Amino acid sequence: MVSKTEAETAEHSEEWFASAKKIYPMATHGLFRRIKWTLLFITIGIYYFLPFIRFDRGPNAPDQAVLVDMEGRRGYFFFIEIWPQEVYYLTGLLIIAAVALFLMNAIAGRLWCGYLCPQTVWTDLFLWVERKVEGDRRERIVLDNAPWTASKVAKRVTKHFFWIMIAWWTGGAWVLYFNDAPTLVYELATFQAPMAAYIWIAILTSTTYLLAGFMREQVCIYMCPWPRIQAALTDEKALSSR
Repeated sequence: MVSKTEAETAEHSEEWFASAKKIYPMATHGLFRRIKWTLLFITIGIYYFLPFIRFDRGPNAPDQAVLVDMEGRRGYFFFIEIWPQEVYYLTGLLIIAAVALFLMNAIAGRLWCGYLCPQTVWTDLFLWVERKVEGDRRERIVLDNAPWTASKVAKRVTKHFFWIMIAWWTGGAWVLYFNDAPTLVYELATFQAPMAAYIWIAILTSTTYLLAGFMREQVCIYMCPWPRIQAALTDEKALSSR
């Protein structure tokens, strides 16, 4: 027999907590959507292909433009070379980035969240794949409520295959910033790379797949610290509150 206290607790739990409902965004068109697609391709393109850009630093120096050399204990960014004792440069860059983020919020509301946040960028890419495979909002709702058939299984397998491929390349691109990219790609393909590289690729592949494919807006609501900071910066004149 359930006590009165337990019953009240259960009742309050139902009032305070609810399972997240799946959101089905509809495809949109127009100027701002085109700007968003442009920024998506630029930011993802930079992330994926920047490790392959070469920069001549002279003899006996790595020629990868952007490289975090863990063995040599230094970082390279084109003509900039950072040693461990120069970590204050990174601190200054982080402060500048934080101030820029605050200024962006004050001037243009959720410009960062809507256009530049990695969670937004990869979620948009995953949604694009989902629309191409399963259709727009109405078609996806119908498919979710439909019984399992060969067509539904084929669409789901295709969608998740492309999601995993994107997530895998995302994790693979990250480790290329810590070693010579062409060399590491060859070592990964021939299974000669360090075990740490495979472990980090697996971790980042799984997190990208889960965060962009399933959690999506839940990351923004429950995991991202920026909404809490933004709430403290927003007033009645802020663009995001209109």
